[in-house]
Amino acid sequence: MIETEVIIVDAIPAEVYDSLIEKCVKYAIISLPFTVDRMAIPDEKQRALNIAKGKIAEELFQCFCNENNIFPDFETCTTEFWTVDKRDFILNGEEWDIKNNFIYTQGELLNEDYINLPALVPNRFNGDQWSKRTNNLIAGTNGVGFVFTYLKNATLNNGTRGGEFLEINLSEQQHMFLRNLYAKYKGMLQSNEPYTEAWFWEEMEKKGLTNFYKLNFRPHLIITGLANNNSWGQFRDTGPFDRNNNWQTHLQPRWYTKTAKGSCNFMNGTLWTTITNSTLPVSHLNSFLSLYPHLRNSINYGRLKN
Repeated sequence: MIETEVIIVDAIPAEVYDSLIEKCVKYAIISLPFTVDRMAIPDEKQRALNIAKGKIAEELFQCFCNENNIFPDFETCTTEFWTVDKRDFILNGEEWDIKNNFIYTQGELLNEDYINLPALVPNRFNGDQWSKRTNNLIAGTNGVGFVFTYLKNATLNNGTRGGEFLEINLSEQQHMFLRNLYAKYKGMLQSNEPYTEAWFWEEMEKKGLTNFYKLNFRPHLIITGLANNNSWGQFRDTGPFDRNNNWQTHLQPRWYTKTAKGSCNFMNGTLWTTITNSTLPVSHLNSFLSLYPHLRNSINYGRLKN
């Protein structure tokens, strides 16, 4: 894809944007006891923030699609707060996941080309997201695809990062309440509803805060390329455990730097990763725009990159 095919979603009304943020934060908090703590993070606020940030790109993407006569099937993929997500949406008979990464920029938008960013799919172990790229998880679908998006996480100024766009607020009592629920359910999949949403929020309100987040700014959603079985063969591993020829010797040398511990710094600090990912420069992907050429003539809530 080329840079002028990048979609910048920068015109979602503030009240709509804020409503989506609240929905994602509340989902993150109530689902916390049923989400496996793979990163061993002891702080409930940080874990809830990570879950919320994972949902925000999905909600913004769905909002953009709804306003532009694009109708992926999100409903079939929607799960209850105590169960595990399978995919994000179904489109054209295929299962799709949104692979969002957070970037660090000085201004609202990158000064460099977005197509130089890495498309990343976690590949830490056999059974991670990369190895599931050929597994259909929903009956009646045929094929799997990924859409790669980006959101600004914080300002980067002369190598110094500012505060993140979103913060989670919890009282100490709410911390303990969530900690005790996690100790009970241990992030495990439940076959039945363990408690009602009404009960959960009543208990949370008894224990302190009712405003669970602070939104410091509203980052634009950047929609770039997509990958499916036509492009799997181009991906290479980056990170601590490069099992294949990495990108230092494949198509794009000197694209990133790697620390002694294996974390990767892409584009001079614009994006950091600490795990092994299967990776491809966005420029080597087909654009999401290519599926919907009508967006070249008119886009609601966004625009094409100049």
